[in-house]
Amino acid sequence: MAKLFAPSALTMALCLGALTAPAFATTTDNSSPANSDISSQFGDQDVTDDQIIIPPNENADARAAAYDNLDPQRDLAILPSTVAKTRDQLMDAARSGDVERFRPIIDAQPEVPQLSFGVVDQPIQYLRDSSNDGEGLELMAIMLELLEAPYAVQDFGDGRPKMFVWPAYATHNLQELNPQELVEVYKIVSHLDVEEMRLYGGWYFFRVGIDENGVWRFFVAGD
Repeated sequence: MAKLFAPSALTMALCLGALTAPAFATTTDNSSPANSDISSQFGDQDVTDDQIIIPPNENADARAAAYDNLDPQRDLAILPSTVAKTRDQLMDAARSGDVERFRPIIDAQPEVPQLSFGVVDQPIQYLRDSSNDGEGLELMAIMLELLEAPYAVQDFGDGRPKMFVWPAYATHNLQELNPQELVEVYKIVSHLDVEEMRLYGGWYFFRVGIDENGVWRFFVAGD
């Protein structure tokens, strides 16, 4: 699959925008600073509501073809107990509405989970600042949606622990999703978001990773 930890400049711009505008590519104000930034990066475009504004990636087909298309798993009973425990902890913290509930979970990890492709010195404050509401509530809701979705098991085959990734579709060529899978994806992102990610060549919305030892590895957007 495409590497989860190597963001391009375009993806970084998209993900930073996603933290301030839940709809990745729609706008109702063509004069907004966000639209000015987009125009400066991508040239003059007639941006209107419900319109795709991210230009196609010339390498989209090659990127999409590199994905593993790992089987979506829906049976939580077959999760290793270590993974199930961490998933439950994250979901309980997210449901609480108190971002501080993540602090003891983070402190228990061997290293801080990846929350960004930049340096994060204060992860709890980062979750607050990255959420539109300023308290981390929006990101907690996103985490819940992800952890309730089908997951995929990524086997690196090089001695590293297997990775359990939510949603499974972060490992997929989005051009090849069947109707059932698309319904599951649309519970997380909009149809327009899917179309944009297809143009880009891969999933760049948030996903969660927990390794087979129960270590929370990432909650990050990008590709």
